[in-house]
Amino acid sequence: MSDSKSRSVLQNHYKPGDYGAVIGAIPGVMFKERRVSSLFQINGLRSFNSEVFQSLGVSQLPTNNKSVIGDDVVLMWNGPGMVLLESEIQSSEEIGTEVRTLLESTNATVTDLSSARTILRVSGNDVREFLKKGCPVNVDMLGTGDVVSTLLGHNSVTIHCVDTSFDIYILQSFGLDLWHWCQHNAREFGYRVETVL
Repeated sequence: MSDSKSRSVLQNHYKPGDYGAVIGAIPGVMFKERRVSSLFQINGLRSFNSEVFQSLGVSQLPTNNKSVIGDDVVLMWNGPGMVLLESEIQSSEEIGTEVRTLLESTNATVTDLSSARTILRVSGNDVREFLKKGCPVNVDMLGTGDVVSTLLGHNSVTIHCVDTSFDIYILQSFGLDLWHWCQHNAREFGYRVETVL
């Protein structure tokens, strides 16, 4: 497994517990840092490249602002001809070698971002109201599998809607700044910092 699991810009600032205006037993917003095994940016994909991902259980590339789930990978649209590929199981070395081999006959490029992103999973009854405080996208229109590149506060992020939760991806160097923004803006709802996933 990749050692990206052990590194985080939040490790000295991320303390599980309940904070803010918690009313009753359940806070309105829940935060859980995700430390995935591997995350890759793939550029230069074309529709016919979808065939090469069949061994990963993916039958098609994601369309605009959507994601596709495979056997143990998720492909997320990240711009024209670009996807983020994430695996919670395979190490960056394993999946990176496999994907580069699959794409070696194409012009696509594969970049390992496994240690270059901070990922927060945000959920709770007030999660959409929380996101509206800093996101210009119509959050109410986001459904399962939707992916948007947008702003949250003054930070550029990618947001992936996962059922009733949202995964927020940000450059690792801005991860702490985003975390401070999240803590400040979730306080009115009450928030819970959960154990790292």
